[in-house]
Amino acid sequence: MKKLLLLAALLTALLPVFGQWHIDEDFEGITTLPYGWTFHDDGDGMTWRNIYNDSHAHSGTRVAFCDNYFPNQNSDWLITPQITVAAGDSLIFWTRSWISTEPLKVFVSTTGTAVGNFNTLLADISEIGTSYQEVRLSLAPWTGQAIYIGFLWECENYGILIDDVRAGQPVTIQPELDLPESITFYQGESLTMDLTPYITTTDLNTASLTCSGAVNVSVSINGLSAEFSCANWNGTENITFTLHDGTSGLSDSDILSVIVLPPLSVDLAVTEVHSPMEFQFLNLPFTPMVTVSNGGISTFNAELELLATVRDSNSATVWSGQAFQNVNLPPDASAEISFPQACTITAEGDYSIAFEITNADGNPGNNTLVFGFTVVERVTQGGPDAFGYSYIDSNAPGGPVYDWQDISATGTSSIMYQVPTFAGDDNFSEPIPLGFSFPFYGYQYSQAYVDINGEILLADNTWYNPYPSQGWDNDGNIFNYVYPIPGYAQMPGLIAVYWDDLFAEEGVSDIYFQTFGNAPERYTIIQWNNLRFDVGTGGSPCLKFQVILHENGEIVMQYHTTQTGQIPGNVPHANGLSATVAIQNASADIGLVYLREIVENSAYMGVEPAGNLLHDGLALRFFNADDTQPPVISHDQPGNTFNQYPELTANVIDFSTISECVLWFNHGDGWQSLDPASVQGATYSYSLPEIPLGSELRYYFSACDELNNNATLPAGAPGECFSFKILPSSGATVLLAISGNQDYQRNEMPYYTEQFDSLNLSYDVYDWEEYPSWGIPNQYHAVFVYAVTGSQGGRSDSLSVALMNWLDGGTIVAPRNVFMASDGWAAYTHPHPNDSVMRKLFNAYFRTCYVPAGPGGGTNGLAGPDVYNYEHGTILRRVDSPICTPNTEYNVYANTPDCIFFYDECPDIYADQVQYPDVGAVAAFTFEDGPVNGHAYLQNGVCATALELPIYRAFYFSFDFSQLTDPTDRAEWMADIAACFNLESSAADDPAVPELDAGISTIWPNPFQASCNISFKTAAKGPARLDIYNLRGQKVRCLAAGEFAKGSHDLVWNGTDDFGTAVASGIYYLRLQAGELRQTRKITIIR
Repeated sequence: MKKLLLLAALLTALLPVFGQWHIDEDFEGITTLPYGWTFHDDGDGMTWRNIYNDSHAHSGTRVAFCDNYFPNQNSDWLITPQITVAAGDSLIFWTRSWISTEPLKVFVSTTGTAVGNFNTLLADISEIGTSYQEVRLSLAPWTGQAIYIGFLWECENYGILIDDVRAGQPVTIQPELDLPESITFYQGESLTMDLTPYITTTDLNTASLTCSGAVNVSVSINGLSAEFSCANWNGTENITFTLHDGTSGLSDSDILSVIVLPPLSVDLAVTEVHSPMEFQFLNLPFTPMVTVSNGGISTFNAELELLATVRDSNSATVWSGQAFQNVNLPPDASAEISFPQACTITAEGDYSIAFEITNADGNPGNNTLVFGFTVVERVTQGGPDAFGYSYIDSNAPGGPVYDWQDISATGTSSIMYQVPTFAGDDNFSEPIPLGFSFPFYGYQYSQAYVDINGEILLADNTWYNPYPSQGWDNDGNIFNYVYPIPGYAQMPGLIAVYWDDLFAEEGVSDIYFQTFGNAPERYTIIQWNNLRFDVGTGGSPCLKFQVILHENGEIVMQYHTTQTGQIPGNVPHANGLSATVAIQNASADIGLVYLREIVENSAYMGVEPAGNLLHDGLALRFFNADDTQPPVISHDQPGNTFNQYPELTANVIDFSTISECVLWFNHGDGWQSLDPASVQGATYSYSLPEIPLGSELRYYFSACDELNNNATLPAGAPGECFSFKILPSSGATVLLAISGNQDYQRNEMPYYTEQFDSLNLSYDVYDWEEYPSWGIPNQYHAVFVYAVTGSQGGRSDSLSVALMNWLDGGTIVAPRNVFMASDGWAAYTHPHPNDSVMRKLFNAYFRTCYVPAGPGGGTNGLAGPDVYNYEHGTILRRVDSPICTPNTEYNVYANTPDCIFFYDECPDIYADQVQYPDVGAVAAFTFEDGPVNGHAYLQNGVCATALELPIYRAFYFSFDFSQLTDPTDRAEWMADIAACFNLESSAADDPAVPELDAGISTIWPNPFQASCNISFKTAAKGPARLDIYNLRGQKVRCLAAGEFAKGSHDLVWNGTDDFGTAVASGIYYLRLQAGELRQTRKITIIR
């Protein structure tokens, strides 16, 4: 081949070769930052680090990453090793954000790696998106100097990544262009050629091409590719191409002979595959279909012969077929050809289908087209769920027929409904009218909230902000993957059609709604029209899909166009690859999923089921056929109460009409039935007769629909039932007032009950956060109250009023006693005005106040103001304390024990409202040791106060009782408090919290990520087993099986199956079998 070398290239080739990379780091092969790299943390513990994430790395599988959960509050530095800059050196790196956008600053230091040394800004980059961008920066100002390079990230949304960092310059090499001798194509056609394989250069990213000598042939160069075409000429033309090395400035040329053949008389070609699709479905037949075109200059009018062959990944033939069809194809015309035989694949995997035209023509090179596809299992039918909904799609025999009803020209815009401006990103519409009452999971809905992001909510929700309130135009929800369905409580009454992160472009896109028909056969169509995915480049806004809500409750979803041609960012979106398609009831405990996105530890894992991807022409029907499901009963069990006339409610839903719903109750005289006092929609209310004080009220619900489907709640009733007590219990002298909402897992409560039981105290338990107003009966001699996180608004006021009224009822003969422990209550009282009952209780009745932040005060007397980490320390018993051993230190472990102080008399503002205002409190305990040079931040500052009046005694402790770490110390404290309060032990053993004889006691945390703790009880010695099942009823794990003694048992499930493999996020069932007992509870995993 003849070579043409430019004179400049020849001369430059005589120069010495030089250049090197001082830093060439891709973070591969190690799990930490590379040797010599350092970071500076801003104190939040979230630092630059080397992570494994093949979907987020620019190259390879590892990348430098930093994240932060609190935007605009961090300053994290990543610093390179020292390098000496040579002439011509540059800094080159790739960066992107994890989500949304992020900023990045690049600094240079010539003195060291301390943050203060980086005083020269090299680059200030803003709006870094989720696609990698290359950054090139000259280091010329530091030629000959030793420098450090520092990357400073200040969080804007969540996280940033840096990869493939290079500093220096590449080794310069002589460029070479070595093209093939010739290429050939037909007149009237075009040929695209990638020239990269024929190029040798310093850096392909800086290389470019030019050409000359093209007279008859048209050449279009795009990057390192060239497209050749010629419409009106045939022959041979020599074209010279020149390669330009942008790094070195050198170049090289080569000649390519372009041969254009005369047009063919007839040129048949397979040009497009219509079927199979990219994903085909296991055991479901498809009919191969292609487009055949005539690229010649004469008409083809004869029988067309086509052969199709399907091969598996091992190239073994699994199916073949032939098609014969008479066609008339003028020049440039095409025809769709369907094969008469259907193909059914019976094994999942990757396949290819080769279509071949067997007719002879002048250009056999385009007679064959090979198309690759994947066969996956598609779940075309599902359900029923607990309510009775099932689904079937159009791929299943007997499924719905796709019948697109376009309303883009006639419907009303939901985006513009009752608002003045178009808001096309993450926006719920104003509630649109459905035109009739639509039944959905037992409730009737007449309106819907339509989200840009492909879903609607029928029930009231916390997402929608009405116009013109703040955020009305940005209240949509893109987070379809955060919680499983059912279980996504923030999405009540959900119909997810194509729930993803979508965008509507004004003037191109819209969402329409329109109602058709007459009662009782009306239906409303909601159509998302010409939307696009919010993330990705290129393509066009052409997503089209709709949901049809029928008056009888049936739901039909139709998908016209399911991809946009966009190049995705980090996560694929086309055809539902990151979408959720599902329905869920208003209480989020019943639902049915067709397709859902799986995200674990912020990493995209795909969709489930993998074969249920959306495709053009898909129809999906949710329906309730024969109602074989029992009514669904839900009920929030109340806790112990002082009300002898309790009222109970239950929600009962069913596809059929409820014929009966009965409350069964028993307080010692046998089971009695009670009909509802009122029914409002699905809510059944019951007013019980007077229940004797001290009784344990046991109860359950039974319901029946018109088809005689029956249900009870609990399912095992009457052997399994709800219960609570009517307080006070007979002989109870102590009331334990728990903060049931703050301590919802009951972590704090056992620290009290354990001590009460060991002292044989007779006590009741009452949740002071449960009821809006209440009073403390005079029967109690002492009240122990805790608030693990402090205030709870109005419920705190009710507690304060109840305590003050009860303490005021004390007498010299029968003084009352209160012990309160909280590491947050005091801080919450501080901003309250003087007329606040919460502040009055604390200042006037405990004669104690909060010491605000500043020298000697704040929310953490152990470690200092605004420090929220748990720290070890001690507290010291002061001489005036009525409990514990004088001058003894007690170990504590806490994060926010308040700094408090005592009043030596009641504050004047309250003096005329309390008894004995001239008597003050004393310091009972003070902070001693801690993390500040071995001392507590507020050493000798007060952390517990004691007050003794003739009519009551009060003790306030600014820790949680559980934060006394030594069990012996806790026992000493409680014994001394009981003695101080003159509490006597009781021979009766009547615990205030009723317990079942057997069953699952606790599952916590629930939901969980890594592991959960499971406690259960057996009523007698004997065989028992505990198994985990998935939603399909398949057993995934046996947790325990064997002989168990009577009593309590504890287990831990780490979220794996019997083979040790982690199970997917979702809902699972925990099933206990022990003797005659059968009990099932739900467990939810969120990865």
